[in-house]
Amino acid sequence: MKILKLAILWVLLSAIWVSAQSVSQSGLSVAYQINPAHSGSIKSIGLTPPLKVKWSVSLNGTASYPLILPSEIVVIDGGNNNHPSTLEALNPDDGSLLWSQPSPSTGWIGAAYDNGMVFVANTNGTMAAFSATDGHQIWSEPLPFQYSFSSPVTALHGFAYTGGAGEGGTVYGVKESNGGVVWTAGVENGDSSAPAIQGDAVYVSYVCPQTYRFQAKTGQPIWSYSGGCEGGGGETAVVYKDLLYVRDLYNYPTDGITLSTTTGELVGGFNSKYAPAFAGSRAFYTETDSLTAVDLKTGSTLWSVAPPTGSLSCSPVVVNGIVYTGTSTGYLVGYSAKKGGQEVSMNLGQAISCGEYFPEPQVGMGAGQGLLVVPAGTELFALE
Repeated sequence: MKILKLAILWVLLSAIWVSAQSVSQSGLSVAYQINPAHSGSIKSIGLTPPLKVKWSVSLNGTASYPLILPSEIVVIDGGNNNHPSTLEALNPDDGSLLWSQPSPSTGWIGAAYDNGMVFVANTNGTMAAFSATDGHQIWSEPLPFQYSFSSPVTALHGFAYTGGAGEGGTVYGVKESNGGVVWTAGVENGDSSAPAIQGDAVYVSYVCPQTYRFQAKTGQPIWSYSGGCEGGGGETAVVYKDLLYVRDLYNYPTDGITLSTTTGELVGGFNSKYAPAFAGSRAFYTETDSLTAVDLKTGSTLWSVAPPTGSLSCSPVVVNGIVYTGTSTGYLVGYSAKKGGQEVSMNLGQAISCGEYFPEPQVGMGAGQGLLVVPAGTELFALE
């Protein structure tokens, strides 16, 4: 009887610990489009319109998507001819520099956070891990076989993942603790696609498309989907519930297609130039001339809005029921996820441009710790 009670107590404590872990991570942005699945949504960060600029900082080059961590905001400064690409940690209170790490050769592409470390890879294929606390380098290792890298890193459950190209393509599963390459897998062709992670699966997708699911710890191939061609290019796939949302297509009637995460079979299509975002039973698709909310259960359009000026130029993020995106004329705009009414319109002065084709670095918005962080050209804005 005592053993049974102890077992029940252990289960309850484990459930509480898991719940605490989930809560502790719920207010963070840890990858491109906020999370390892790249679904672009976050809850309970205390951010509601009207917004105001808490601080802004000027960088030497293009500002990347941010990682928003418990005590810092990590961003890549794309650098210029006189300054190298730099990984920087900023104080979330005032934007002041806490630590920085320059890229040893060409530019950093995109960062990810897991287990107290920040992981980055540069365009020559060196992956590195830095302490999120003080920025000291933990390891730096070259990735084998390829020479051209343009895919941001995604990290989860002790592994950091990226892709490389040159001779065909390779996906890498790297051990977070020491930089050891645990597995590699051949793909067509390894460009411009941050791996998406859900459960024990890693998904990547490249031009045409060429799309793959691998087992996260071993790299065992589960399925692949071929669009009938291959070449250079790719755009990050998004995994949400039981579907994978894939773009960068050739000769399809829609901008994107959905694939079953279980079988890889073609399920349907959608239109979104930029990575879609999701919240509850709704998808948010962005074309240059419209932001559209779609009911995932029925496929019906719930609302669609046009940008107030210029064209829409960034993947949306959904924060506390508001869908935020940016325009080519520098406006941050936010709309009610439920009804599509405009809640935010702010001119940040530089284009909020989030293209995914061979990014250096990859640009996008992030949210967490009560802040919405928006890169606009060489400026980084923190709004509250």
